Amino acid sequence: MIVSDLTNWEREKQVYPKAINRGLEFIQSTDFGSLKPGRYDIEGDRMFALLQEPTTLAWEKQRPESHQTYTDIQFLLEGDEVIRVAPLTADAVISEEDFAARDIAFYSTVAEEQAIRLRPGSFTVFYPGDIHRPCCSAGQEQKIRKVVLKIHKSLLFE
Repeated sequence: MIVSDLTNWEREKQVYPKAINRGLEFIQSTDFGSLKPGRYDIEGDRMFALLQEPTTLAWEKQRPESHQTYTDIQFLLEGDEVIRVAPLTADAVISEEDFAARDIAFYSTVAEEQAIRLRPGSFTVFYPGDIHRPCCSAGQEQKIRKVVLKIHKSLLFE
C-alpha cells in the first residue's frame, strides 16, 4: 500500500513501479472536469480508469474489499474521503467472493483496521490482497469525485 499526493509523487516516483507511474501520469495529465463518470481505457483491460461520483457513508455502512488481479490507485478529485485499511490476516472473513467475474471479495470481519484521510490531490495505491474500505465519510456524508485507476498485476513486473 502507498499513501501520498501528487506533490510528493514528484519526489518519490523513482521508487514506484513503472505501471504505477504511468497511471499517475495519466491522472496528472487528464482534465477530469470535462469528463463524465465512467470507464476510460488507458491500456485496454490491462490499465483503465473509473471516474466515479459516490456519496460517502459512515464507515460501518461500507464493506471492506480486496482484489486478486488489479492494483487500485484511488485518487481524490473533489470532497473529503476516509479509506479504512486492514492487513489480510487469518482474522479476515470473506462474506462475498467474486474474483472470477469482478475481481473483488468483500469481508464481514477484518482486524486492525486504520483510517486514512484523503483530500483532493491525494491518492492511495492498494495492491492485490490489500484490504480497503473506500468511500467512508470524514464526519458527514458528502458526494465526492474520484478516479479509481485499475492496473493489471502483470504490468507491475515490467
